[in-house]
Amino acid sequence: MKKLLILLFLLPVLALQAQKTAKTRTPAPKAAATAAAANDKVTLVCKIWGVPANTDSVNLYEMLGLANRVVARAGRRMPDSAFVFRIPMSDPRFYGVGLGDNAMAKVVLGQEKEVTLWANCNFMEKGRTVNSPANKALENVQRQIADFQSESEVLRTKYYNSDGNLGAVARTPVEESIKQLAKSKSRYLDSLKTANPMLWRMASLYITPEYLAEKSAATTEVDFYTKNYFRNADFNSTGFDNIPDVFNSFEKYVTYLAQIAASSEKVKQAIDLQLSQIPAKSKAYRMALGGAISGLKTTNGQLCTAYTSDYLNLYRNNSLGEVARLEYDIKKAGTFMPGFEAPDLIGMTPDSSNYSLKQLRGKIVMVDFWASWCGPCRRENPNVVENYKKYKDKGFDVLGVSLDRDISAWRKAIQQDGLPWHHISDLKGWQSEHAALYSVTSIPQTLLIDREGKIIVRNLRGEQLGEKLKEIFGE
Repeated sequence: MKKLLILLFLLPVLALQAQKTAKTRTPAPKAAATAAAANDKVTLVCKIWGVPANTDSVNLYEMLGLANRVVARAGRRMPDSAFVFRIPMSDPRFYGVGLGDNAMAKVVLGQEKEVTLWANCNFMEKGRTVNSPANKALENVQRQIADFQSESEVLRTKYYNSDGNLGAVARTPVEESIKQLAKSKSRYLDSLKTANPMLWRMASLYITPEYLAEKSAATTEVDFYTKNYFRNADFNSTGFDNIPDVFNSFEKYVTYLAQIAASSEKVKQAIDLQLSQIPAKSKAYRMALGGAISGLKTTNGQLCTAYTSDYLNLYRNNSLGEVARLEYDIKKAGTFMPGFEAPDLIGMTPDSSNYSLKQLRGKIVMVDFWASWCGPCRRENPNVVENYKKYKDKGFDVLGVSLDRDISAWRKAIQQDGLPWHHISDLKGWQSEHAALYSVTSIPQTLLIDREGKIIVRNLRGEQLGEKLKEIFGE
């Protein structure tokens, strides 16, 4: 009986110990899930020097061409002030790292557990990784692309500098070297396609055919590259949706066409042909169109406006942050093009009320950018006054847009010169938002606008203004 009582007493104690042992040996479901999730993460440690003291985070971007989407933010880690990202594991992909998206280090992330990036915040694009075979492979491919491009430029220079009576003879060994370079490019791309399809896609956008190795296939270099520039890239592959270099390569393509003196007609033909090779609803198409627009900004304003309009029609309702900027750009570009609607101008009048250009709709309007301190503007004012008095009863009006900062000086100049028309200003001088919208970098500048608010002509002054108004209104 005594033994039985002892056993009954010990049973609860033994059960409690068993429970404790079980808890120690088997992790709770939540803890197990947390551990599993941690194992599925990629860690990117960013050691960036030169970061301003008031900057407490760095961004990780998905690079999409005209817009870049923030996918993660990292704060400073103490005590080493590194910025640490942890993102889910995935197939290898390109990302950008930067304080903003105007300067980024490109990295490959996805499968490697931890990658360390070293960079100077003022030269993020030169950042380099350590302990990362994937990013080492990226650097090797980038280096090879640069070597091919450098060799191509050297050989092209030698070829075109071979002249005189011995020109054809001197060119023969250069032509052979160019053909060998073309073969080296093909072999490299073939090997890379098998070894690393993602890097092959990137490289195929930059490693282009050599015109001088195949010049018999086209009458001119422009014709050759219109058809063959992206011959090495298979745009039907969905993998190009994740290659941000689609944007960069199309930007480079457009600027190269300008360098080889392609006409506007040829540039449009080339862009349209290359875009037609890419699935129209793909991310790659959006990046390619954006790259073309970026290249055209510095080479062909008219085509830039046309393709920007196409972009807005396609993606206005699916903005990644770029649509508002493009709409502003197209308004600015349109101010130089007859037939485009003049962007509205709204500003403070000399009596501190508001007035807008649209309030003059239905009249022929001259928008006159000027300032009280501008000598040429003040000397032109009597001519504008004369034309205003002559045609105001026929529907002519003027909107003076001042780049003054001092309201008293602005009001005094209006009174001294007897300027009876409408006036606005934001009193910001050369930082005027009105001037920025119309790309005004010098004054006086004028625009003549029709009754529907569309631009007729820009920068008429003196006798030219009088002749144009005579043409519109008659004597």
